[in-house]
Amino acid sequence: MTESKEIETVIKTGRLRKEYENVVALKALDLAIPEGEICALIGPNGAGKSTFMKILSTVIRPDFGSASVLGYNPETQPLEVRRRIGFMPDFFSLYENVTSEDFLAYFGLACGMAPSKIGARVTELLEMIALTEKRNTLISGLSRGMKQRLVFAKTLVHDPPVLLLDEPLSGLDPKARMEMREVLRNFKKLGKTIIISSHILTELSDFCSYVVIIEKGVLRASGGVEEILARIRGAREVSIEVTGSADKAKQIIAAAPGVALRACEGMTVNFALSQERAVLAEINASLVRAGIGVLSIREQQGDIEDIYKKISAEEVQ
Repeated sequence: MTESKEIETVIKTGRLRKEYENVVALKALDLAIPEGEICALIGPNGAGKSTFMKILSTVIRPDFGSASVLGYNPETQPLEVRRRIGFMPDFFSLYENVTSEDFLAYFGLACGMAPSKIGARVTELLEMIALTEKRNTLISGLSRGMKQRLVFAKTLVHDPPVLLLDEPLSGLDPKARMEMREVLRNFKKLGKTIIISSHILTELSDFCSYVVIIEKGVLRASGGVEEILARIRGAREVSIEVTGSADKAKQIIAAAPGVALRACEGMTVNFALSQERAVLAEINASLVRAGIGVLSIREQQGDIEDIYKKISAEEVQ
């Protein structure tokens, strides 16, 4: 029998606090993010998201509390942390008078890569971000979206196991955003842990498996997307489209355990289900035995945007 691998906590904080001129950016943040997750870090402007990333990436120090990345303390072991993370800030400056190729090669050397391996890595990254044709172009000649992709490639140059990405989809056209989402999905398959901050919640829902919500420096929720959805939504919202007698179908569905009928439209019966999903199979079988055809059973699917709307509706003190 093969033993299952224990999931490691990659990011951990304890009572983490940071203030800027009497403004509390983070207030006693206790958080743990497991290995291999793509974590959506969400909250309004000024919530403390960028501060959290900057502390993890050794850019700033906390005023109180602790943080660790793969067991290393960003405050006391910054070099160990930097070897293991790739940080892409929301706002960045570039060396405008160097080429894309030289820019990536420079950061490869800065990250301690062997010079003999840098050329192949740069070529690989330029291909990944679709900038191969721009390898000898000065950065000043790149568009905003191209610069964004180049900074993303710089973040990956030393192949770190942890990525901290602050608004990486900002400024990208739809095609580039789709390509980056696919790259991030592939990184998850490789076991990398990714924390990504963005205001485009619908896009985060497409590929994030974990969510952390911060408001006014306070942790409001954290956990797997499905886990939090199950916790906040209570009853499942279900629609069943039938043929035959809608009234008879309503009677059968209403008699099932945990069902509360909603407004029905034509041949579609809408209801809330507070029991396990297995009840839907029993309802389907009962309808078929009664001679009622079932055309479809649709369960309303929640996403990260639903989680945020529900949790942010409660006022933070």
